[in-house]
Amino acid sequence: MKKIVLLIIAFFLLFGCASTGQNDSDPGYNTEYESMDIKVINPTAMVAPSKNERAMREYAIGTQFLYDNKLNDAEKHLKNAINLDPVFVDAMDHLGMVYRRQNRLREAENIYLKSIEINDKNKVPYQNLAVVYRLQNKLNEALALYQKMIEIDAKDPEPYYGIGELFFIVGNYENSMTYFDRAIELYISQKSPYVYDAYYYKGMIYYQQNRLDDALKYLEESQKGNPNNETIKRTIDEIKNKRA
Repeated sequence: MKKIVLLIIAFFLLFGCASTGQNDSDPGYNTEYESMDIKVINPTAMVAPSKNERAMREYAIGTQFLYDNKLNDAEKHLKNAINLDPVFVDAMDHLGMVYRRQNRLREAENIYLKSIEINDKNKVPYQNLAVVYRLQNKLNEALALYQKMIEIDAKDPEPYYGIGELFFIVGNYENSMTYFDRAIELYISQKSPYVYDAYYYKGMIYYQQNRLDDALKYLEESQKGNPNNETIKRTIDEIKNKRA
């Protein structure tokens, strides 16, 4: 099952223009990790790579710390990257993830809004900010952000998945199913493994409607992609017991 805290680290998009660079001697660059062996960042997989090489390195270091869940270190280096390049939206989006994992939701909201202000065609902050609003139970605000993502790219399955979740939360299973069906269609066309997460919700909708055979079918499909998920296993067992 897809967790509320979505892993957007790998969800980069090819939208927007390149960030403006600054002089390499700008304040904010820390040479402490100059010799650190960091993972290579592929600029073509980013929204708007910085032209400032040091900002890119700070971003790469901060991103690696984010992968490793070393959030204080990640925050430090991502802030350095933004100080070196104040319109570096990729660094802002990752810094927002740091704040969200630390439950600093107001700070996460502010950095995502800043990212959107710089590049309003970048879907990443919309999706991440929608998660922040969900955590604050601001479901209408989250819905508006997912709808904006659809305006930007109607073939992206993520906003349909997100809207499906929102309708599921409030018990509107008919609309929830509509959006999950669209997400499933797009996930399949893109050969995305996230289709198994959408199958989970479709199974749970049927479960809530007491359509146990349909629920079991989709939950077992979801289990194929999430073999170690105890929630799915437990729900399947409950259904089988009810049918016995």
